[in-house]
Amino acid sequence: APILLELPTDHPRQPVQAGRIALHHFQLSLELTRNLNALSQQENTTLFMLLLAAFKVLLYRYTSQPDVVVGTVIANRPSELLEALIGFFANTLALRTKLSESTTFCELLSEVRKVTVGAYTHSEAPFDQVVSNLRLEQNLSHAPLVQVAFFLQDEQMYRPHFADLQVNPFPFLPFPFRSGIARFDLLLEMTETRAGLQGSFEYDSDLFEKETIARLAGHWQTLLESIAANPQQTISLLALLTEAEQQQILVDWNSTASTLPEQMCLHHLFEAQAELTPHALAVRFEDRQLTYGELNSQANQLAHYLQRLGVGPDVLVGVYIERSLEMIVALLGVLKAGGAYVPLDPKFPQERLSFQLNDAQIAILLTQERLREKLSVLPLHVFSLDTQWQEVAFQSNLNPIGRVLPTNLAYMIYTSGSTGKPKGVQVLHRGVVNFLLSMQQRPGLTKNDVMLAVTTISFD
Repeated sequence: APILLELPTDHPRQPVQAGRIALHHFQLSLELTRNLNALSQQENTTLFMLLLAAFKVLLYRYTSQPDVVVGTVIANRPSELLEALIGFFANTLALRTKLSESTTFCELLSEVRKVTVGAYTHSEAPFDQVVSNLRLEQNLSHAPLVQVAFFLQDEQMYRPHFADLQVNPFPFLPFPFRSGIARFDLLLEMTETRAGLQGSFEYDSDLFEKETIARLAGHWQTLLESIAANPQQTISLLALLTEAEQQQILVDWNSTASTLPEQMCLHHLFEAQAELTPHALAVRFEDRQLTYGELNSQANQLAHYLQRLGVGPDVLVGVYIERSLEMIVALLGVLKAGGAYVPLDPKFPQERLSFQLNDAQIAILLTQERLREKLSVLPLHVFSLDTQWQEVAFQSNLNPIGRVLPTNLAYMIYTSGSTGKPKGVQVLHRGVVNFLLSMQQRPGLTKNDVMLAVTTISFD
């Protein structure tokens, strides 16, 4: 059996367990209690077995551990001769069950019934002796073998009758009557009353916050309602989230819609900034720099040149350039021409670069002269920005008019290929614009911020 059931805790486990006890109470409806009782009778089990199976589902869903051990206490008075004796005969049973996400709850319930009945036949074996014979490695940070327990009590058990003496039950003993040390990481105690099942989570407050246990109690109730409604459902699909949590996760947290500018592409954002602050510094590399006006002007000249070569919407242009000012000019030039760039990292192996060129069917490549000879396969048209710029210098420096729409490609980057061949991922203008506009809000960017380009353009 697993040494430890690793529940997600709020605080790290201490080397020596000395957890302070804390309680969280809750009440299940009478209707749900009746439905659970009816289901247990229908499946020929006891309510204890059904609740234990459900609790194991909850633990499985919280831990993803397919082998779950839960402790319980048995009165251990098998003979009528022992029933009237005063003394402590109770023994702890370790109930172990293996779970699979494809198992239905009814199938699990049948297995839990077998495990429980089998444990009852050996209930006289002292728990301490079981632990001793298993020769478990001693670890003072948690209890041996059993860290989570489940009890089911009957309210009538708390009502003995004496002459001239009235006895009132305490289903959940208040703190003065409980030990100050948590017996388990987590203990679920249920009591069947006339008003329905009452529940209490006793927990180690050194491990869990009260809000976590309250949330756990909500999941427990939702799970029971889901089981009562559809016991043939696989345990991985049984509902856990409360209605409030579903509303928060599925609706409230996803209420992020915003209105994007119509017909706005990635390069349009840059053009708007260049018109607003033409003399402001746009990009700096080592001892060279360009203002927004200068960068926009050079990118426009390259864009007009590329349009003459047939670059338009969704036409892929390779960018095989080392980190430099020319790299930024090339990226903006392709976008302004209406095309989409495919970044080719000069540090990549020759085999990968050749694959990308062939796979993307690139016919036009922007590069630097010193990189030309490194490629064994070259596209039909190769343009070196550092040595052939005179060919574009006479082009117009005005913003080109393109037919590109937000639904057209902005660029295509390739995956690493760690799971097979690299795959080209196509990114639309609309997606990038949405991302950058959201960046203006969170974390929020101002004219005083400087962005450091720390990754290659082959990384998104």
